[in-house]
Amino acid sequence: MLLMSGRDVCLGVVFLLLLSCRFGCGVESDISCLKSIKASLEDPLDMLSSSWDFNNNTEGFICNFLGIECWHPHESKVLNIKLADLGLKGQFPRGVQNCTTLTGLDLSSNNLSGSVPDDVDNLIHFITSLDLSSNNFSGEIPKNISNCTFLNVLKLDNNKFSGQIPPQLGQLSRIKTFSLTNNQLSGPIPVFTSNDTIGPDSFANNPGLCGPPYLESCKASPRKSMGLVRVIESNGVVMMIAAGLVLVLLFLSLISFFSNIFGPIELVL
Repeated sequence: MLLMSGRDVCLGVVFLLLLSCRFGCGVESDISCLKSIKASLEDPLDMLSSSWDFNNNTEGFICNFLGIECWHPHESKVLNIKLADLGLKGQFPRGVQNCTTLTGLDLSSNNLSGSVPDDVDNLIHFITSLDLSSNNFSGEIPKNISNCTFLNVLKLDNNKFSGQIPPQLGQLSRIKTFSLTNNQLSGPIPVFTSNDTIGPDSFANNPGLCGPPYLESCKASPRKSMGLVRVIESNGVVMMIAAGLVLVLLFLSLISFFSNIFGPIELVL
């Protein structure tokens, strides 16, 4: 028997309520969504051009488009967009925000480039699966992906992402599939405290990554190391001066001691 916590039940109810609220105005916005995606992407193989015909006004016509899955085959409310391996070019399609009931977005194995928008969480807030793997996306991974709290699948592997992985990604408590392999990432990896399905393979072939529980401990940065060296050097100078003063005081104490015994002592320089 599948047991669910009160928190999971509440989140599930909220998720369904929000989706149901969006269904009422979903038809026109979803059509606008797909029009925007088609307009924003280059389609050198005419994969979308040959299938995405918006001249048809019958209910649910977009559900017959290549790569489009609807909640119901006769209603124009998009559930999943699956446009993998179509030779598409361009940047992340912001028009996807108009697909208000979208739960899955797969743009893998294309030639998309540029950065993932910082406000990606506002574009695909209710997404459960995001696959941008095997493209040419670059720049830093936006920390706001962590606000897509329903994510079960996040695949960003085989791109050109650089910089550090946002530690906030460790807060994705529902994540089951997570891959950042074959990028140019560096710094500490996030800690997924409530997940035991993510392992070192999720971070492979990013030579700059480090940190527990899967990789070697991170070394101090060169700047910090140089700062430490300077501190040690400055402390060494202070210690030498202090030692010199101690020797001088000790020498003067000895002179005073012997003067009391043998009389005044003349120092010959």
